[in-house]
Amino acid sequence: MTTLGFTISFHGPFRVGAAYGRDGIDAALDHDDPLPADHLKGVMRDAAATLLGGGHPVLAEVFGSPRTASPWAWSSATAPAGEWNFGRNYRVKIDTETHSAAKDQLVLGEQAWPRTAAFTVARAGQAGDTRHDDHVLLLRCAAAGVHGLGAWRRRGLGWVGIIPDDAPVTEEEVARLVALRETAR
Repeated sequence: MTTLGFTISFHGPFRVGAAYGRDGIDAALDHDDPLPADHLKGVMRDAAATLLGGGHPVLAEVFGSPRTASPWAWSSATAPAGEWNFGRNYRVKIDTETHSAAKDQLVLGEQAWPRTAAFTVARAGQAGDTRHDDHVLLLRCAAAGVHGLGAWRRRGLGWVGIIPDDAPVTEEEVARLVALRETAR
């Protein structure tokens, strides 16, 4: 079984919304699982689609499709010694006429800001297919292509860098990925 490890470096706080609310908090985090596996898989899939093109067959092979499950399993991220450093922030929409908070537009949200966190992507079952090396290549490059995660990432939250644990992505790997992208055209 192939297991790939990744380290996330956080350049600022992030927030991935919890599936439940909490009294006094408008946008809560799940303190037990602040950066879940499904979110990591989603941001990596988005990066992979940008790198390969959305219709590339390797994309569905790695991340799954409506017809087939992914042969890879993501773990949730874990911070060293549980150092998630939870905090709160406010977001407010300003009324252009009164220059004050618009009615019902003040939001109290939670955020987390660890220095680093780690997660894995493991091959579930047999790894004997002929495109296994292409899968590993895409996973490594997609992780390196993720620079934002969580909500409000276009507004200053969730800026990150992800590096494979065994070694950073090389120029040779990027060239192989470009060649792989060209095979679908």
